[in-house]
Amino acid sequence: MKKRTNILLVVLILGCLAAFFGYRMLDGLRTDNRAPEIVLEDVIPELSVTDPADVLLQGVSARDKVDGDVTDSLLVEKVALLDGTGRVSVTYAAFDGAGNVAKAQREARYTDYSSPKFTLSIPLIYRYGTNFDVLNAVGVSDVIDGDIRHRIRATSLGEESVLESGHHEVEFRVTNSLGDTAVLVLPVDVGDMVAYEAALQLKQYLLYLPQGADFDPESCLQSFTLKGKTKDLSAGLPSGYKLETEGTVDTDTPGVYTVDYRVHYSEKYQSEPVMYREYSGYSRLVVVVEG
Repeated sequence: MKKRTNILLVVLILGCLAAFFGYRMLDGLRTDNRAPEIVLEDVIPELSVTDPADVLLQGVSARDKVDGDVTDSLLVEKVALLDGTGRVSVTYAAFDGAGNVAKAQREARYTDYSSPKFTLSIPLIYRYGTNFDVLNAVGVSDVIDGDIRHRIRATSLGEESVLESGHHEVEFRVTNSLGDTAVLVLPVDVGDMVAYEAALQLKQYLLYLPQGADFDPESCLQSFTLKGKTKDLSAGLPSGYKLETEGTVDTDTPGVYTVDYRVHYSEKYQSEPVMYREYSGYSRLVVVVEG
């Protein structure tokens, strides 16, 4: 009798185990654990940097064996630059109702892409003994991200502090959201400032030129401010004004060049019409010739 009871107990246990594992197998068959399939058109899309991000989704679809068309779940997960011509790698992701994720990659190309460009709001020339931060004068414009000056990193390339008197070189570095890093080494001068009677403004203080381009120093002049009155120089030097520049720009050779500007204005004395007094204004332009 006891032996028969043991046999029935074993049969009962085996039956429970069979039912448990059978349920698990059936539940596994009912569970959706397959990711959707992302379908990419066999073409490299071309677009402008001004196009909205969803243009990158054109020619991309997604289907799921359970949910059917899940194209609406598609999103651009990452865009990474491949080279300086604007070729990028685009990573896509798609989801189904069960939370399964599919990913795929393809190339695209921005036809008008360019690397980040630095800007200067003033020349990097400072009086010794004053506290200054060169980053306050440096900005950067990017065709993808816009103003990314908050990402700029500056490193002095000399052993002395940039606050010390003398000529310094400072490396500025910035990276945009595509992973494109722009690096520019700019001159910074610290010393005794020469007093000028007038303020000379340029259209910009950092100019990028393609290799082989023409460079006309006078075309960079903006205005001359003397005794609270501003004279527009953007259309050319009026009578009584004279331009003096120091520094050359070889547009056939890529590199960083500096041009010092001095504009002189001769004003007649009211009491002595044949006598003149000369006033001067100073500024500096950095020219980057790109290779």
